[in-house]
Amino acid sequence: MSITDKQKSSFLLVAFVGAIMTVVVLYFHFMIARGQVSDWKSRIASVDVELSTAKRDLAEIRGLMNQKDELEAQRSKIQKVVQRLPSTMDAPGFYMALASVLRQTGIIHNGVKVLPAEDRSLYVEIPYDIKANGRYHELGQFLTLIEQNPKRFMRVRSFTVTNNLDRPSMHPIELEIATFMFSN
Repeated sequence: MSITDKQKSSFLLVAFVGAIMTVVVLYFHFMIARGQVSDWKSRIASVDVELSTAKRDLAEIRGLMNQKDELEAQRSKIQKVVQRLPSTMDAPGFYMALASVLRQTGIIHNGVKVLPAEDRSLYVEIPYDIKANGRYHELGQFLTLIEQNPKRFMRVRSFTVTNNLDRPSMHPIELEIATFMFSN
């Protein structure tokens, strides 16, 4: 079977038009695809930046959440300190704490006298002079409970123990105990 000239020219024309169409399609495809590829690359880069920003923000939020727990613990400690360190003289609070310690130890008090308050930079020290009677072991327990009192900051400034010849086991005790309050 032989091909005629007319068929050859038709075939060549179809091949030429097909080649031109292929070149045109490939040209536009690469031009459009290249634009889309560069568009996608820029979008990917911006998404990467957003992702890294989000990861950094998430790490910061987690850090703040950890700090929240620490701050809550600190707030709890501060509340306990504020309860033990009032902003007023609160003599009844001191007397109640002292009475509780006296009951626990068996020390018998003969008198309590408030001394002039002493201003410090952040607090005021309020000394009390206490006269009492007790045994040595009761005195040791009393001093411990005063210094470690959970309701009030108190400290023993001085104490004197003397002998009582009439009752050798009961000793006259003179104490100076200081309590504190916030300065205004």
